[in-house]
Amino acid sequence: MKTTSYFIALAGITILASCGAPSENTETPAVAEASIAAAPIPTLAVNEAEWVEQNLSTVSSFINISVKLPKDAKLEKNGNGGVDVRINDFYMLTVSAIAVSNIKEGIESDKSLTVNNASSYINGKVLVEEPNGFAYSMQMKDEENGIKYQPEAHFAYYIEKDGAVYSILDQRPLDNFSVSGAAYSEDIANKVYAIIKASAKAN
Repeated sequence: MKTTSYFIALAGITILASCGAPSENTETPAVAEASIAAAPIPTLAVNEAEWVEQNLSTVSSFINISVKLPKDAKLEKNGNGGVDVRINDFYMLTVSAIAVSNIKEGIESDKSLTVNNASSYINGKVLVEEPNGFAYSMQMKDEENGIKYQPEAHFAYYIEKDGAVYSILDQRPLDNFSVSGAAYSEDIANKVYAIIKASAKAN
């Protein structure tokens, strides 16, 4: 399903955040939080001149669309038949053929899992609202053990052709949960979203 990898990532974040530190580690949550805050925040330089059109059907026959991606991005077919686009260590795109009747239904479904998901997030806000996609920010709820999270921004874009609906979502890679939410800035989300919506098309 289209949201499987997203849920796995969120579950991993929650599990890692709620696990207690090893018994020999005497850091308090406040100290641990300060250490995380002091860590350098990675960033993504978005230069459209370094992005080229790629036909994703060459990676997975289920994803019959083309879109501009960084020249050095790593593309891989995922377990759901979609395409994971690894842009760097902390930032990736997931392109999926989704089981919905139309784009509106896809948007409503993804909003219910992200920006409108009050059971897991706070401060949900739609930054850009368009017929074929949206950009948004949200913040994971603080943990009972004192761990706090920062707001992060993401986007979702959709393409429809001949009854098939595809989604392009930006998200954390499954193997990188420790990056600060500040790494997923509104500036990055908006710039990547702009390139995707201008270049994505059904083949």
